[in-house]
Amino acid sequence: MKNVIIPIVAMIVMAASCSHERTAEKINADLVKTRKQITALTVKQTALEAELAIKQPVKEEKITKVVVETVKKINFTDYIQSNGMVEAVKAASISPEMGGKIASIPVKVGQQVKKGQLLMVLDSKVMESGLVELQKGLEMVVTTYNKQKELWDQGVGSEMQYLQIKNSKESLESKLATIKSQIELTKIYAPFDGRIEKLAMKVGELASPGRGIVDVVNLSSLYVNTEVSEAFMQTVNKGDSVAVDFPNLPGVTRNIPVAYKGDVINPQSRTFTVRVEIPNKGQEIKPNMLANMKLRVINLPDAVVVPTALIRQDVEGSYVFMVETSGAAKAHKVYLKTGSSDGNMTVIESGLIGGEMIISQGYNHVKEGGLVSWN
Repeated sequence: MKNVIIPIVAMIVMAASCSHERTAEKINADLVKTRKQITALTVKQTALEAELAIKQPVKEEKITKVVVETVKKINFTDYIQSNGMVEAVKAASISPEMGGKIASIPVKVGQQVKKGQLLMVLDSKVMESGLVELQKGLEMVVTTYNKQKELWDQGVGSEMQYLQIKNSKESLESKLATIKSQIELTKIYAPFDGRIEKLAMKVGELASPGRGIVDVVNLSSLYVNTEVSEAFMQTVNKGDSVAVDFPNLPGVTRNIPVAYKGDVINPQSRTFTVRVEIPNKGQEIKPNMLANMKLRVINLPDAVVVPTALIRQDVEGSYVFMVETSGAAKAHKVYLKTGSSDGNMTVIESGLIGGEMIISQGYNHVKEGGLVSWN
């Protein structure tokens, strides 16, 4: 309506300016008339606005329907993932302590053996023949020694004769013990209960020290070594629970404690060693299998947490929309200081204390102070 008044006033002024014979009295009269017209138009404008207000209802503020959830306090635990290879605590590639031709192998691949069971025998015919000769020679020397000793005890004979025969006897006894030990070394025994995993040579071939011939493995006790970043040196400790699973054994999981924690950091990888020992009563886990390990590095009792997906970001930081219920329910942006996260849940260090209602669905359609509703 004000837009109508301004053109009318302009027309009056222009009409007045066009008159060449206008006196002060005439101008004053026109001014009084114009003021009355403006007053009348203003009254009319006010009346029209009042009438319009009655006819047109007040526009209501939009209410956004959302889904809410309550902020919880839980015992928050976080893990790191690592991997390693399964190894047997008892596994050996056995070789003889002396060289020789293999005479017999009284076991076969896949056979279960007991500790002390004979696994392989080297040819010892030459040593056994020498043993027989030594035994015969010793028998004669012993007989001579006994007679010489009887004479010596009776004061007959020289001391030199007695000492010479005694020395010969002891020397032969030592040689006899040595050759018996060498013959015993031609026999290889199982160092522990286990299973024959491999036979690297056959009867008739020449065996030598340091070359593994019989592989024996015990599957009842296994272990896994893994490397962990030095950043967790203070949070991973002996006795901590570790969840171990195996990619090629679906459904097989072991929850076991850390058996060993290394104290030396690898200068190249900046890691330290962690070992877990795995009981394997059913023997379904095999050496050299891949193993995945979850090591607990954070344990916070009574921690305030929210789903990580609900945390938004703007230039001021991380926030969520909380519902204020004092009066009409409204959305309120709450800025947070976040802590540890396991990917699904994030610890809230400040901003929320637990028990608040936050918007879990529909938060993209609300604004600060906007009205909300939920079922």
